[in-house]
Amino acid sequence: MVLPASGSKAVQSPPHLVRAPCPTGYFPCNSSEVCVDRRVNCDGRFDCPDQSDEWACEDHNRKNYFDQMFKKRPDADREQKVAGCELRTTPEECSCSNTSLYCNHRSLRNVPHMLPQNVQELDLSGNKLHVLHKSDFSELHLLHTLILTSSEVTILRPEALANLSNLKKLYLTSNRMSVIDNGTFSSNINLKLLVISHNPLNSLSPAAFSNLINLEELDLRDCGLRSLPFRLFDDLWNLRVLWLEGNHLEFLPEHIFQNLNKLQVMSLSRNRLTAIDSYTFHGLQNLTTLAIARNNLNFLNAFAFENLTSLLKLDLHGNDIRSIDRQAFSWMPKLESLNLRKNSLKSLQIGTFDDLRQLKHIYFDEFHLCSLALHVRICEPRGDGISSIAHLLDSVVLRVSVWGVAVVAGLGNLAVLVGRLLLAEPNEVHSFYIKNLSLADLLMAAYLFVIAAYDLRFRGEYIHHEARWRHSWQCNLCGFLSTLSSESSVLILTIITVDRYTSILYPLSLKRRTICSASIAMGAVWSLAILLSALPLLNIEYYGTEFYGNNGVCLPLQIHDPFGQAWEYSTFLFCGLNLAAFLFILFAYLSMFFTISHSKIGLRSTQQLQDRTIAKRFAFIVGTDFLCWVPIVLIKVIAMAGVEIQKDLYAWVAVFLLPVNSALNPVLYTLTTKLFKQHLAKIVYSCRGPAAHNDSNSGISLNSILQHRNSKRTIVTTFSEKDPCSSNRTSLFVPDSPASLRLSALSSKKKDSFSREDML
Repeated sequence: MVLPASGSKAVQSPPHLVRAPCPTGYFPCNSSEVCVDRRVNCDGRFDCPDQSDEWACEDHNRKNYFDQMFKKRPDADREQKVAGCELRTTPEECSCSNTSLYCNHRSLRNVPHMLPQNVQELDLSGNKLHVLHKSDFSELHLLHTLILTSSEVTILRPEALANLSNLKKLYLTSNRMSVIDNGTFSSNINLKLLVISHNPLNSLSPAAFSNLINLEELDLRDCGLRSLPFRLFDDLWNLRVLWLEGNHLEFLPEHIFQNLNKLQVMSLSRNRLTAIDSYTFHGLQNLTTLAIARNNLNFLNAFAFENLTSLLKLDLHGNDIRSIDRQAFSWMPKLESLNLRKNSLKSLQIGTFDDLRQLKHIYFDEFHLCSLALHVRICEPRGDGISSIAHLLDSVVLRVSVWGVAVVAGLGNLAVLVGRLLLAEPNEVHSFYIKNLSLADLLMAAYLFVIAAYDLRFRGEYIHHEARWRHSWQCNLCGFLSTLSSESSVLILTIITVDRYTSILYPLSLKRRTICSASIAMGAVWSLAILLSALPLLNIEYYGTEFYGNNGVCLPLQIHDPFGQAWEYSTFLFCGLNLAAFLFILFAYLSMFFTISHSKIGLRSTQQLQDRTIAKRFAFIVGTDFLCWVPIVLIKVIAMAGVEIQKDLYAWVAVFLLPVNSALNPVLYTLTTKLFKQHLAKIVYSCRGPAAHNDSNSGISLNSILQHRNSKRTIVTTFSEKDPCSSNRTSLFVPDSPASLRLSALSSKKKDSFSREDML
């Protein structure tokens, strides 16, 4: 067979060769010489010539189990019964249909007297029959179904049902029985179905089910049982289905099921089992379905499922299983369906599932575990919203978006860094802050480029590289870069906001800002951000080994597993720190806007125009921060509240929403500011300068235009290039005016405040 090329979906054998087995991870089509990749099986598209890749997609073992668990109520089809009454006599409080007598929900305190002897089905549910006696059911030799659901039965006397020798179905659901004595059903040898679920049974007598040799189904769900007597099931030779779900069982005695040779379905879900001993399931050689979901198992030993040679379905979801012995599943060669969801599978060994050659369906929480069972045709999940079995970035739109954001963020921040290094800046401190912000955002672009590059490298065969990638130093470096970029950017934006806020609200009370003080602030910011990002890499047990590698893009958001390893730290970074920074920025910009809008200096029309411009700019800054940070906080909080987050939404949050702020910051703080536009206009004008001088008719110089405009103004208000955003204003009023004197003093006192051009 020709081996599949990287990323290929189908491989065909040359016709002159004898067909060989498909490569690992590939499966044969039904009637052709084609092998298809597992990821295309049951994906809704036909890849086999005979379309057999879309056959046998449903897990029938799972479906049959749930069909048995949620059977119809005994009275479900009662409304459809329209046959006449065939009973000899009918009590006044009951209704009749054919040979069935319905005395349900009549507030009866005793079983009606003189029941017809030929009644075959009797429904007494919903009454108040506290105690049942032998005399209540005398001479009902034909009765085969007795329904006593929700009848407040507290005491079921021994031999109370002795006269019902032909009884086949007995429903005692949702009553108040706390004990079942020895021999209670010993006269009901023909009983096939016994339902005692939802009763407050503290314990069962050892011979409670004695002589029920024909019983086929026993339902003891939600009875509060804490233990099972050793010989409880000894007489149930023909039992096929046993429900022990929803009790408080902490352990199971050895050989407790040894006589249940015909048992096919058993549920032990929703108990408190902490371990399974070697001989727990001894004797269950015909068991086909076993559910031990939602217990407290944390380890499966090599002999946990010994003797279960006929098992087809095993449900272990919702435990705390962390490790499984390499031989634990070797006793079940016929197993077809295995559910391991909602477990903490951290140390599975290679080869754990190799003995399960008939396995058709396997279920995990994380798709990368499918690499341990490449011989299984259908493995769920197929991805985590970001990655899939085939690709690191599964969505085509996601791949394009990552490249787009990376390019925009990289070029934008690089342009800001180069531009501010080459061009003279009137406000050196503010420019220094913006350079640091651009450097922080440039790290995010570098992170995105690395992820995009590895997505190209793993395209079509990611599952084969997934484990090595997530535990590699490259993935840890990506996680470090993304966290460092995100947190340093948040902290620098906070410092910039603090600087603007103090310059505008307290222009006279603060000392002159210097590059030295700004360098100290930036040094503190970078040190804190590096510390926060590097802590998970220091081999501290709290963070485990997958803090950054818990997903393919190496982001520690943990939305898909909100209470995973070190979830408190992740919550602190992305909820606590980011939310606190946003709330402060919101408060600061609102305060700055109201302070500026209430200033009465300058012409009224000019001030209104400037106020509108500032309001738009402030709203844009705060709005983009809100759209980039707050949704992440909300989604993480919702996930922690137990609400399942759609995988596709998680992908966009992790790969697009978080990094996009790095692409917007250059636009917000540099490329759209008035100062940048002025520099750009000067560059364009200088390039056109010679032509303008040679052709006097081509236009007027920029200086001429400005001089002409200034000459037309009677009163002109200008703002210091150092900081027109603050209260620093040089007013061209009449020289001796009080306002002119005050503003002149303010200008000389505060020459280092923010320029309005920095915001506009």
